[in-house]
Amino acid sequence: MESKSDNNNHVSKGENGESCTACHQYFDKKDECDGNYVPLTRDEEAILARMREVKAEVAAVKKRLKEIERKNGFETPSKGQDIDKVGDAQALWLEQNQLMAALRAEWRELDRKRQEAASLRMKILGHED
Repeated sequence: MESKSDNNNHVSKGENGESCTACHQYFDKKDECDGNYVPLTRDEEAILARMREVKAEVAAVKKRLKEIERKNGFETPSKGQDIDKVGDAQALWLEQNQLMAALRAEWRELDRKRQEAASLRMKILGHED
């Protein structure tokens, strides 16, 4: 005799015919365990979306830094130089450089969260303890 899971690629359904609670909690409705491949949890998707945004911001900051550096007579401010004691171009460069450092720190934090979310997904799917 076939069980409910045998009818649906060995994926069990609840009494009401819906997929397991974990799917509702962690995955989008379209990715419920009905035999479909579940690539990412909602958390992973949100983290990766923000990582793409940060990547685009970094590219824009790099472009601005290069534009500033290409100006005639531009000298890169020395490390630790006070922003009040530099020219306009150098002050702008320092601001962009600080923004780049903040974006890099955010990227590291997002990557840590992404790894945690991926580990949780593997536990949900039964691939890790």
